[in-house]
Amino acid sequence: MDGSLPAQTHEEAWEALSDLFVDNEVDIAGIAARLAGIPPDLLEEILFDEVAPYCAPNLLAPVPPVWSGFAREPLLAGIKAQLQQRRHSRLRALAACLSGRFWRWRYAREWRELRQCLARGADANFG
Repeated sequence: MDGSLPAQTHEEAWEALSDLFVDNEVDIAGIAARLAGIPPDLLEEILFDEVAPYCAPNLLAPVPPVWSGFAREPLLAGIKAQLQQRRHSRLRALAACLSGRFWRWRYAREWRELRQCLARGADANFG
């Protein structure tokens, strides 16, 4: 966590964004509603640099083990552990940088849809 958001809000963002990686129908509008008020550029960073490295492998499995949602405590602990490992290992930091590029490519469509929903929600608040 980079300190740009209160820890609780950051963790709530992790939880909401993890729903993009379940083996089930994804409610993009529902995810966007949970993320309202968080700057999209920050959400993009959180999604691809923090959540995707932990959650996206679920969808790469032949039979994804998570299909109804990631359990909160293991999700938070897993993401925190990965972030800690990166801080203590240059090799893991490099691998995270490279995997972030892969996740950005692989989930570009989902991010585009989410960003559009976020923009519509922001427009509705001002319109």
